[in-house]
Amino acid sequence: MPVSHVCLVSSQPIPNLLPILLEKPTKALFLVSPEMKVQAERLKKIVRPRGIAVEIREIFSAYDYESALQIFEQIVKENSGAVLNVTGGTKIIALAAFQAFYFNNRRIIYLDTSNNQLLQLAPETTSIPLHENLVKVHDYLIAYGMNPISATVSAEEKRRSGLHELTELLINEVPLLSRLNSSIDRCGGSKSSSINLVLNGLGDRAEILAGMLVQSEVAEWTSSSKLHIPSADKIFFCNGGWLEEYVYWMVKELSIKGLDLAMNVRVEWDVKGKQQTENEFDVLFTHNNRLHLISCKTSNPERQTATGSRATEALNELDTLADRAGGLFGRAMLVSAHKLSAFDQERAKKMKICLVDGVEVLRLKTHLQTWLHSPKTN
Repeated sequence: MPVSHVCLVSSQPIPNLLPILLEKPTKALFLVSPEMKVQAERLKKIVRPRGIAVEIREIFSAYDYESALQIFEQIVKENSGAVLNVTGGTKIIALAAFQAFYFNNRRIIYLDTSNNQLLQLAPETTSIPLHENLVKVHDYLIAYGMNPISATVSAEEKRRSGLHELTELLINEVPLLSRLNSSIDRCGGSKSSSINLVLNGLGDRAEILAGMLVQSEVAEWTSSSKLHIPSADKIFFCNGGWLEEYVYWMVKELSIKGLDLAMNVRVEWDVKGKQQTENEFDVLFTHNNRLHLISCKTSNPERQTATGSRATEALNELDTLADRAGGLFGRAMLVSAHKLSAFDQERAKKMKICLVDGVEVLRLKTHLQTWLHSPKTN
């Protein structure tokens, strides 16, 4: 018998999406209020390529119980294999749907996202643990209205072997890190296609740093005191990209089955308007069907900007993006090469952003393991 999932679409798409990915019905019927039509279209973009038929049916009032009840009674009559996912929608719509399906002895399910399980509420009660990470990074972003337009799926393998040493040097020698960033910025930074660095301007341990950059194949000697960085992507690596790659490999080395990982993901929001909004995420991964966002910063957190300090700016941006891109169950981490002030540490805690800063970056793998096994509220 063909099975249809009847879904009450709301602003949180994952509770609609996960049961479909788990049970793979032949059809998904999305019930939407006028405000949720865009959200239904996003879900359609994920579901249809998996060979699941999609129908979007509009409910004109999300608070008209009698009209909603008639709609669901008709759906039950038309679809002998219909299953109700009662997770989303307004309470009025959910009650009408529940009544129509329950008194017709149909299956009703509910996604318990907090405990990562699918609950069956009728005709008998049972629970199905969600052991598999079903939602990949790409689909998670699509579900929340972001169209990925570029991504580095993996970091450069050839740089991996020397990355820990480079990270250890720059984390322990913060003045050297600051001078490196300043020197690159003075040369034009990411706007340049190539730059030349004079080692005398980098101060103590500059030759050790230069040797590591040459060994990583992102720079080359032009004389005993000058380095040439020949491309924009290699300039980016020297100007902070090294931390993103380090974080990427630390996540990768956790060797968690099913974890989906990407870095440098640039997205365009699908909102209508003359000017499209773009954002870039440093490191992203899904684990236990939740999106985890990691922002990596190597600049001085105390440096002032138009909206406050760099640390304030970074925390506010990450808090907003975690909410918009990850929904209620998204998680955020800030990895800073510099130690943040006690004030900013407290702000991160209140925002529920996991903070790894200063020398603690060298213990990142341990912090990641703790983060992944802790409740979201920690």
